[in-house]
Amino acid sequence: MPDQPPFWSVVIPLYNKGPYIEATVASVLAQSDPDFEIVVVDDGSRDEGPDRVAAMSDPRIRLIRQANGGVSAARNRGISECRGEFIAFLDGDDLYHPEFLAVLKIVLARNPGSRVVAGGYERVLHEHMAQHVFDSLEIPSSDTLIRDLPAHFLRKGLPFFTSSIAVNRAWLLGMDEHFPVGESMGEDLDLWFRLAEKGPIVWVDVPVAVYRIGVADSLMGAYQGVELLPVWRRLEMRAIDAAYRSDRRSSALRLVADARITLARVLISKQQRFAALSCWIKAWRGMAGHRWWFTILFFVSTRLARLIR
Repeated sequence: MPDQPPFWSVVIPLYNKGPYIEATVASVLAQSDPDFEIVVVDDGSRDEGPDRVAAMSDPRIRLIRQANGGVSAARNRGISECRGEFIAFLDGDDLYHPEFLAVLKIVLARNPGSRVVAGGYERVLHEHMAQHVFDSLEIPSSDTLIRDLPAHFLRKGLPFFTSSIAVNRAWLLGMDEHFPVGESMGEDLDLWFRLAEKGPIVWVDVPVAVYRIGVADSLMGAYQGVELLPVWRRLEMRAIDAAYRSDRRSSALRLVADARITLARVLISKQQRFAALSCWIKAWRGMAGHRWWFTILFFVSTRLARLIR
């Protein structure tokens, strides 16, 4: 291992991603900025994925094995093993654009002192990934400073994802908790909210990564949505705390309310009407707008339809 730490550390959690992991790691090795290390954390895989990584001879790759503890535990282990100034994350079936690291370094140079930097991404269907070709990137002349992530989320959605963001290692290690262990849905969003509460996220509007969608065994595809995710409960608890910035409290509570309204609609569709009504009532604290009223109308209409039948 070289004495000089690299600028970038790329953490890749690996669990049963054997068919994809070689392409994922190869997308890092193909970076135009070569100043990186790759930390692959095998989280107790039961397929050939770890062996495929071990067979890759590049000295910048480190394979760490541990018993299965979930994606958060794997990412946290990777963070603890990193040596780079900035830590980037890459899921085991996603891809980096060849200019990913180079683009983020340009953005960091334009925003001295920034601690979190991210770029856009593109979604590609699993069956189209083998034919996917990266376009050349035209880097915008200016960046966006996201100071209120819940407000941005409400207006436009999340402009980045786990595989298109990087965080200053020292800043990250200074936090009490990284990815919440035991959670595999919303655990990354939880960290991004807490990071944004510490300082702005610098975002560049260019697709620097590919998010593979349509994988049969993906966690996102398996989510049934029958209870409010812990990420929303924790955001709400922080928002109502007196120490939370008052100018951001409203957007945080509105975002949690929006999540509750979405959950209420899912529960109605699953015939869990009392649970749906509870979500709807709790959403009143943060938002009583159009979605709130439309949801109660939807609730009432389904009840009437059932009575008529």
